[in-house]
Amino acid sequence: MIRKAHPTDMSAMDPTPDQIRERSLEIRNQWSPRERARRLGVKRASWMPPTISELELPGGIGEYEVN
Repeated sequence: MIRKAHPTDMSAMDPTPDQIRERSLEIRNQWSPRERARRLGVKRASWMPPTISELELPGGIGEYEVN
């Protein structure tokens, strides 16, 4: 059987906002650049073939007459 603790003063057990901030900073300082980017939601760059606009092609849009 697991016995649950029933402290009388919960605030004595909770960390202060400053303690949370300090501990969070300690943890984040240990992150690699890859982990930091992942947690910030940065998408990994993947290779994409070069693209051009049809306007850049010879005879692009606007150079043909529409009949």
